[in-house]
Parts: sequence; C-alpha cells; structure tokens
Amino acid sequence: MRKSTLALAAAVTVATATLGTAAPALAAPTAVTAVTAPTAAEQAELIRLSDPATLRDLHDGQQRMERIAEIYIGHGDRAGVFAVFYRNILRDANPLLDAGDFDDPAWAREVSAAFFHRYLENLHGHLTGGPVTPQWQRYYAMAADPAVSAGRVAATGLDAHLLIDFPAAIAQTHTTAAHTRDFFAIGDSLIGTTDRITDELETLYGAKLADFFHLYFVGSAADLVIGEHRTTYVLFQGIRGTSLASGIAMTDPITAGPAELSMQALYWTAETVFDGLAAVGQI
Repeated sequence: MRKSTLALAAAVTVATATLGTAAPALAAPTAVTAVTAPTAAEQAELIRLSDPATLRDLHDGQQRMERIAEIYIGHGDRAGVFAVFYRNILRDANPLLDAGDFDDPAWAREVSAAFFHRYLENLHGHLTGGPVTPQWQRYYAMAADPAVSAGRVAATGLDAHLLIDFPAAIAQTHTTAAHTRDFFAIGDSLIGTTDRITDELETLYGAKLADFFHLYFVGSAADLVIGEHRTTYVLFQGIRGTSLASGIAMTDPITAGPAELSMQALYWTAETVFDGLAAVGQI
C-alpha cells in the first residue's frame, strides 16, 4: 500500500511540476475538431523554428513557441500540447530571468536554457526524422493516436521533460548544492498558472486535467495534515528536488549510472500510474 501511495504521489507531482509560469490573459480560442496536415510552408516553418542550432536565447525561444503552438493548434495536432505548456512557461520565465534576482543569475538562465533546448532538440528530431529520445517518441506516438486522451498526451510529455530532460540539463550545467536556493526560488515562482494552462488545454484540445492537477483525489486529505493548498506545493518542489539530486549525481562518474536508472524507474512508475488514471477517465 505504501509503495502504491508513493507511486501515485510521484505521478501526481510530475503532472503539476512544470505548470506554473504566469501567462497573460488569453482570448477564448475555438476548440479543435479535426486533424489536418500543415501546408508545405508551415512544415518548413516548424522545422526552422524548432532548430536548436539557431536558437539565440529564451526570448527567441518564446517567439518560436508562440508560432509553433499556433501552427499545431490551427491543425488540431496534439503534438502541440506541450508547445502550449512551453509558450506559457516562457512568457513568465523570461521576465523572471531578466530580473536576475538570484544568487547566481547566470546559472539560472543557463539551466533554464539547457532544459528548453532538450525539448527543442526532440521536437526538431521528430519533424526531420532525426534523433528523438524514447520518452519523446512515446509522446509523439500518443499525440498521433486518437484513442489516447489529450490529458494522457500532456502527462507523458511532462514525464519525458521533467524526469528525463531536467536531470540531464542540471548535470550539463554543472549544478551543485550551492545552487539549491536559486533552484527552489525558480520553483516558487512557477506555481501560479495551473488554472490558465489547464483551461487553455481543455479549450484547445479537450484535455481533462484540472481536477488532476489540483490533486482532486489526494489533495484534500493531505491538506488536513500539512495545511490548506500546501499539498501541490510540497509535491511540486518534491519532484523538482528529486530531479536536482539526480542531476547533481549524474556529474559524478561513480553515481551517474545509479542516478540515471533511478530517474528511468520513476519515469516508468509515473507512466504506469498515468495509464491507470487514463483508463478510468481521470485524465
């Protein structure tokens, strides 16, 4: 029972962890009803915009994600679900990073860019037939399968990005324990937009995520113990802390292997739990 509870908590945490950057108010868009192929010009534009080799900075990344999301949404393509996440994330991340209110502002920008870069690499690989990690292959396969719910597509994208990409980005940027304060400060700033993102995904793709992201099935009970509305926060920072510890461990040849195996195990645990939630219509 304890293992099941921990697995469920981990999966719930994954689902909330990258939701949080405040996005500007959105006009009510029209929900997509059918998938259509992009034009040749749009396909070429997607390939150009997703090319990580030409990415200048995260402001450039924000502009790219706005257009990538627009193209995917216009064609009802659920590969754009994660583009919706990222356009919201970058809308708020850029002002935060520009303000530089960190002990190590250069590191905060570097780790954020490395994190985004991994998403862009996989998107570009998907569009060009290039390298795509197994986790992102799973995301794009689910996105193309009409039998899979939009919420399940969103969940597997979060698993791939948070549990696999994030520790790798942390390791790549030579993150140390000295960055812990900045790391959690970034997390604290990324908790405010769950409602906007879930509302947008429901409107655009019919994704059923709101109750899940609000910890519908565990949040109320846990709040009685740790305080009202604190459950999401604890889980959010908990999974980010796991990614931080794993990423730091990956910089040491002795601990790198076990850390990578641990994140792979957590990824598959979360995926299994999400499969169960999708089967009963929770996402």
